[in-house]
Amino acid sequence: MAETTTRRQWTAEDKLKIIQEARQADQTVSDVCRRHGIAVGQFYQWEKQATHGALTALRQAKRGPKPASAEVVLQTEVQRLRTVVTELSAENLQLKKGILL
Repeated sequence: MAETTTRRQWTAEDKLKIIQEARQADQTVSDVCRRHGIAVGQFYQWEKQATHGALTALRQAKRGPKPASAEVVLQTEVQRLRTVVTELSAENLQLKKGILL
């Protein structure tokens, strides 16, 4: 009969806490990995992924997201329509008051 084992699923928050814990001055990577029941190689893989993710986020933050040209066109159209609605509302209010020139 085959024995079934379940793999643990670590959340990103858990992984980050383990990485931060191991990087404290009074901790060794081996001790932290042993305490959490993970392999040292797994720890270094998580740390590499975290570093890569941080670099990617910082690079994107520096440049900032560029709006798509379609988005710019739509924003311009929305602004134009708002202006038209404002003008029509003002004209309607004047007609109701009977002070249209």
